[in-house]
Amino acid sequence: MAKNPHYFSQMAHVEVLTKDLTKSVEFFRDVVGMDETGREENSVYLRAWGDYFHHTLKLTQSDESGLGHIGWRADSPEALEEAVEYLESIGAGRGWYDGDQGHGKAFRFQSPEGHMHEVFWDVQWLREEGERGSVYADRYSSNRLKGANPRRFDHVTYMVSKGAYPAEKAFWKALGFKNPDEIRISDEIPPIGGLHTLANLSHDIAIFTDPNIEPKKAVLNHICWNVDSREEVLLALDYFIEKGYKSVMGAPTRHKADEGFFIYIVDPGSGILFEFYACARLVFAPDHLDVHYLKDNPNDAWGSVNPFAEMAKGKKLGLSQDGTVKPVDI
Repeated sequence: MAKNPHYFSQMAHVEVLTKDLTKSVEFFRDVVGMDETGREENSVYLRAWGDYFHHTLKLTQSDESGLGHIGWRADSPEALEEAVEYLESIGAGRGWYDGDQGHGKAFRFQSPEGHMHEVFWDVQWLREEGERGSVYADRYSSNRLKGANPRRFDHVTYMVSKGAYPAEKAFWKALGFKNPDEIRISDEIPPIGGLHTLANLSHDIAIFTDPNIEPKKAVLNHICWNVDSREEVLLALDYFIEKGYKSVMGAPTRHKADEGFFIYIVDPGSGILFEFYACARLVFAPDHLDVHYLKDNPNDAWGSVNPFAEMAKGKKLGLSQDGTVKPVDI
């Protein structure tokens, strides 16, 4: 392999398919406060003020909302070649394409449950000037305190069908990901979910079982944006409330599995959950593993609601038909 024990350096962007591109763009640009950095006939590109690449979010008009793809940057040009060779050897490769705004040629591949990904090396480092510019050399755009004001792209969570998680876990571990947190029902049966990270974030990608989805349907759960403090999460929620949006889980709460303090808000164009969070733990040891049990509600340390219990009642993603979950005492 290449120098590092993994093929990828970081999650670079995510493409969201939306049934109403105009609504989604207005939400992320005008309410969330992200910068638009590119546009095509059917797609718009955005990023948070603390991101470095051309974009971290691509919104694409589609008949159905969902995950388009997740983009990964390779660890080096050599690692890209090795990743392609490996992905083709296991039958996951879906071929090359010429690239997109902000990055060069990319190799498409699918994880076992059908979620689409791509890996590339050449990228555009977008340093803004003028009103968007910053006096700080290590900021590629300034913090203009716009909207909910996330600092950076953090992670993606997607769902797999019943019994499918072990294959996903093996797939990502073989690509060099650490697996610092695991979700189990009991120790006697295979795990049903976990967090996977390339470096020190608590996770780049989280994968959980939802017994209400069919195999190979590649269901997206949520996409996360990071802010610098719990106070900024609360300020973001105040801003969303003022603009007519509701926190999906009611009050803000904290994950038990990684300690992140968070809220979930639904994009009105795509109907997809987006998370805004802060203060998750960092992971440094390559063999760190903490086990969480479903009965203890790994998603919500403060116990207001258990999406996993709602999934067991037949609610896809643990959500009601109106896209919300309600605290158990309401």
